[in-house]
Amino acid sequence: MKKTVLVALLAITLFSCKKEEKIENTEPKTQVPSTPATGNEAASTEINWDEIPDLQNIGNFPFITAPAGLRIAHAKEGLSEFFEYETMENFIGNNIYTTEGKLGILAFEDAEGKDFNQKLFDKSVYDYLDKIGAKKIYQGDFPEDENQRAKLEKNMWTGKHGTSGLLRESDAPFAVYAFKNGGKKYMVNVQSNSAQGNVFIMELKNFEQTIKKYSAEQMKSDIDKTGKAILHINFATDKATLQPDGEKIVAEIFALLTANPNLKLSIEGHTDNTGTAVKNQKLSSDRANTVMYALAAKGIDTKRLKAAGFGSEKPLKENNTEENKAENRRVELVKI
Repeated sequence: MKKTVLVALLAITLFSCKKEEKIENTEPKTQVPSTPATGNEAASTEINWDEIPDLQNIGNFPFITAPAGLRIAHAKEGLSEFFEYETMENFIGNNIYTTEGKLGILAFEDAEGKDFNQKLFDKSVYDYLDKIGAKKIYQGDFPEDENQRAKLEKNMWTGKHGTSGLLRESDAPFAVYAFKNGGKKYMVNVQSNSAQGNVFIMELKNFEQTIKKYSAEQMKSDIDKTGKAILHINFATDKATLQPDGEKIVAEIFALLTANPNLKLSIEGHTDNTGTAVKNQKLSSDRANTVMYALAAKGIDTKRLKAAGFGSEKPLKENNTEENKAENRRVELVKI
């Protein structure tokens, strides 16, 4: 009889344990993982900005100041570095969410130049962002996926005071927040180590192309003001063959000459100092002739045109950077 009772009690105990284990496993999971998610759910590939809080009375960009005991290094208007337009990669749990816009970097250090207090930084910044209601999208280490890690390592920006960005190192977890304010969207990445704390805050804004087509009207205006128009016409590399964009500019020159039948132009080619002087002179001359004959083919009388090449003899800027060299590679329309 005792044996039967003992077996029954053992069965009841095992059943109760399994039931408790089943109930415990059905608890809902947190929406913000502390470690990278391994799935590929569509819901985590983007941010639903309709669900991101719109904060009020939090001040102006960059919204964060230094707590007592810390300071923002090289601070100017509350920022260590500022970029009018940049891109930033944001890890949102199992995917990289790319944003673009104006970027501010706040590099925190000890206010008296002593050892950096990482715990003070973390407690101050994270508590503040949570208190104002910013939504924490992710907090944890770098993801395990190497492609995602490589994207996050692109978060490295060189400014006036050095280069900073997300660091892939031990004991340096990071967090990603999102919020809205004043009709604008913001992404924040926070990371610290034993030496420094960083906040990377971006005001999202889609890139707007501000370069306008160099029109016939603008060419006429420049010629009236300075006697010439400076054009950056696209040719094939080391050749005098017009590229499609270059053909569009030639079409504008044609419109200029058609609208101004008494206008005569000297088409003058220029290069940078790459290569020999002889090669550059020939290349610049060939390109000037290409433009002239393209205009003649459209019906412009060649008596109104002449072509010349000057190689690298008349640079606009010193040929010491790639940007300056690009400026020196040009065609000028000079009024005769």
